[in-house]
Amino acid sequence: MKTIKDLTIKVTYTVGLSNVQVSDDVYEALSNCYDEGGQVTTDGFDNEEQTASEWLSDHVHESDAIDWEYEIKDFNDLD
Repeated sequence: MKTIKDLTIKVTYTVGLSNVQVSDDVYEALSNCYDEGGQVTTDGFDNEEQTASEWLSDHVHESDAIDWEYEIKDFNDLD
């Protein structure tokens, strides 16, 4: 058996939603985030990004995932 000192993994999953009804504010926030590259962070300072992040957090769940990807970002073993 071996021991890994540090292991960092990035997990990305894809969720598909259909016929989603949202408020005008959420629509504008999601649309603007998409237009600006699609990135939505949980610590965004922009009011629209915060609105989008809160909505996504409430409506997108890991259990809804249809596709998964794993990326090993850091792997350091004990010497």
